[in-house]
Amino acid sequence: MAYTREQLQAVEAAIVALAQGERVVEVRFGPNDSTRYATAELPQLISLRDQIKAEVALAENGRRPRGFRLNHRRGL
Repeated sequence: MAYTREQLQAVEAAIVALAQGERVVEVRFGPNDSTRYATAELPQLISLRDQIKAEVALAENGRRPRGFRLNHRRGL
C-alpha cells in the first residue's frame, strides 16, 4: 500500500494522543479503512510510523533513506 504524507501526519497525531494519555485512538487510511489503537499498542503504531516515513521518503525522493555503517577496531 502506498502511503501519503497526510496518513503519516494522522499516525503521528495518534502517537501524540496516546502519549498524552488518551486510551484509544482511531487512524483513518481511507473512507472505509480505519484502525483503532490502544495505549498498549503504542510500539506497533511507532513501527507503522517508521514504515510510512520510509515509504513517503522513497516516493518523494526516489531513493531509500541512507543508512550508516560503523567500523571500529580493538587494540592498539
